[in-house]
Amino acid sequence: IEETLGVPLNPTRFRPNILVDGLPPWEEFNWVGKQITCGSVRLRVLTRTIRCDGVSIDPMDPLVKLDIPRLLTTHYPKHGPYLGVYAQVDEGGTMNIGDMVGETR
Repeated sequence: IEETLGVPLNPTRFRPNILVDGLPPWEEFNWVGKQITCGSVRLRVLTRTIRCDGVSIDPMDPLVKLDIPRLLTTHYPKHGPYLGVYAQVDEGGTMNIGDMVGETR
């Protein structure tokens, strides 16, 4: 998204609980309805996350405002204003920075 928009986006603007690196763009959408594992935690991916205007403001620099939902819809019409997914814990455990994340087989 940063490459398309030509501006850096601080991930904190999206208020994530878990950040995953190294996946192809939009890969998390393929997990909807499936179980994933991160460390020893099993999560059920429920739905894609629709992005509201709240993510348009960078919490680290509130003077920088970008209409993220509109930009997502304009530049990625196949996905609309969605970015990220909601998940619930199916089985608790431990996850650490650097743990692999992937679909449970």
